[in-house]
Amino acid sequence: MLKDITKKCLEKLEDMIDEDHVEKTRKLQEKAFTYQQVDHIPTVIYFKLLDNEWPDYNNLEIFDDQERMLLSELKSVYMGAKIKDDRMYGIRANYGTAIIASLFGCQIHTFKDVLPCGTAAGDISVMKELVQKGIPDVYGGIAGQALNTVSYFRDVLRDYPKLGKVVMSQLFDIQGTFDNASIIWGSNIFLDLYDNPDLVHDMIKLVTWTIEAVVKEHRKLDGMAINEHGGEWENLGGICLRNDSCINLSGEMYEHYVKPYDKELLSKFNGWIHFCGKAHQWWERLLDIEGLKAINPYQGEFYDLTEMYRSCAKRRIPIVQWTAPVGEKEKEIIKTGFSRITFVDSYDKARDVMNRLYGTGWPDVEKTR
Repeated sequence: MLKDITKKCLEKLEDMIDEDHVEKTRKLQEKAFTYQQVDHIPTVIYFKLLDNEWPDYNNLEIFDDQERMLLSELKSVYMGAKIKDDRMYGIRANYGTAIIASLFGCQIHTFKDVLPCGTAAGDISVMKELVQKGIPDVYGGIAGQALNTVSYFRDVLRDYPKLGKVVMSQLFDIQGTFDNASIIWGSNIFLDLYDNPDLVHDMIKLVTWTIEAVVKEHRKLDGMAINEHGGEWENLGGICLRNDSCINLSGEMYEHYVKPYDKELLSKFNGWIHFCGKAHQWWERLLDIEGLKAINPYQGEFYDLTEMYRSCAKRRIPIVQWTAPVGEKEKEIIKTGFSRITFVDSYDKARDVMNRLYGTGWPDVEKTR
């Protein structure tokens, strides 16, 4: 049975949902991400809520409490419904970066202010055993808890017609093919790229098959489309692969150890690839992958946006969730195929951003985060 505070929050949010605005946003994103003309760049605005405006829980408080996790996830939906920016609504079972890795025996570590993470499953002998065992039970490790939470979210929202309709089940963090392998293996994987290359390939291949099995089970439980991610951005395919660990690889290493497995998943589900840090050595190598719907260079300050945009525009691959400031010359070039997220410290400032966005086509925020 839901607590009174949860019921009140759900009822409040149900009343706030504007289905016409959600549909308008969906069409805006569809146009922008297929390089059609739009009147403004799709922009999500995060802002600080007032005290007691919406429940605020830390990562320790939600880890073993599905109800608190639901409210924590709906905080972004509430923010979007209040400001009516360009986000779609999605919630995910938010158990951190090692959900897939936990299926292979990685220990999960939880923290108050950062997401849970995992540590290596063992030494080289353990890696050989894991490869021999094959695809693990998708309900093992923390993945079982995450999948049960996926079902719980849908069960709760089913009693709220508008929320049940417009709040999608965002796929939980599946990381990426090499990123998962690097969690399971630990930092020694970078030595074993040279010392045990065949075994590394076997592990990444096994991770790829496991991700596929988990994605299918997730979508079986939540009833969402297999080719739609279900988060703030629509029309970007069914999965988000995270290639953060890959910034330690050369372009040739990415081509050899990672790209074939990224291609395997994207060819089946479509999707987008996220990366933090400097990926200059291989990001352009992503653009010819079949099924790639976007790239997300989250730390845009490391890149020449004009150069990146022109390369992506040739392939009709949008750049999404850009966080860095955009200069006036860049704005003259970028008219579509792009989206932004910005961060301000109050609702009033968020309204100012909205006014500039609709007046000029850009949020024009000097600082992001």
